[in-house]
Amino acid sequence: MARVSSKERYVTKVYDLFRKKGLKLTMDDIAAELKLTKKTLYNNFNSKEELMRTVMKFIIEDIEFKINLSLSQGKNAIEALFHTSSMMNKTLEQIGPLLLTDSSKYLPDLKVLDHSNRVSFYSRIIYENLERGMAEGLYRVDINKELTSLFFTSAMAKIYSWNGSYIYLKDPFLFHSELVRYHLESVVNEDGRKILRSYIQK
Repeated sequence: MARVSSKERYVTKVYDLFRKKGLKLTMDDIAAELKLTKKTLYNNFNSKEELMRTVMKFIIEDIEFKINLSLSQGKNAIEALFHTSSMMNKTLEQIGPLLLTDSSKYLPDLKVLDHSNRVSFYSRIIYENLERGMAEGLYRVDINKELTSLFFTSAMAKIYSWNGSYIYLKDPFLFHSELVRYHLESVVNEDGRKILRSYIQK
């Protein structure tokens, strides 16, 4: 078993703290909540910004790991996306609206989907799922994979660029579920639609 460094332990604890209280906490607040001296905190992180960025990087990597795991567990392309949707909803709920909102204010370049690396990752996921669905005979053969991937990723990015003013994003779980269903309705063929209906009715 790999040894967990003190820095890694602090990241998970600070993540839990940020979920509950947001990113407005000062380093003094964080040290007090974790029952650490401020010196110990600064020995591991040079600044609050570095600490926030480290926590957000931890969140992003965890999401990407879970997405890849969910996709691999699907018996077909449709089930794979439903697994991913369910996982994302649980993860968004765990992160919570406070941290999602604060991260867009304090670290706009690290919004989970607005960052170029995130866009590339999610575009690849959707593109590969389209290829899988077409190979399995469940998706339409005339799909423009590049544009369809762009449509999905652009829509999903709205969840993470939310500034509190979009009424439909006040429930990101509903938004994401409906987006996945909307996407699948547009790409499945008749055989795929039968499978899609069975998942919707569950």
